[in-house]
Amino acid sequence: REVEVAAGEAILDAGLRAGLNLPFSCRGGMCCTCRARLIEGGAEMAVNYSLEPWEVRAGYVLTCQARPTGARVVVDYDQV
Repeated sequence: REVEVAAGEAILDAGLRAGLNLPFSCRGGMCCTCRARLIEGGAEMAVNYSLEPWEVRAGYVLTCQARPTGARVVVDYDQV
């Protein structure tokens, strides 16, 4: 499903605003519940207290902290 993400908005917040039932818990970058894999595009995390360096290299982000860096980003929660 496509969701518009406002400038500076986290991917998780945009999805929740659109009514999607997305996994999350702490919303602070600590618990990893919102972890998803970037399939397309890029995103930068404001903080990352729980992902290991190899997970970041593999394309995983914490969607509560990740803001898109381009016009389009695709994430997959099932590839966790």
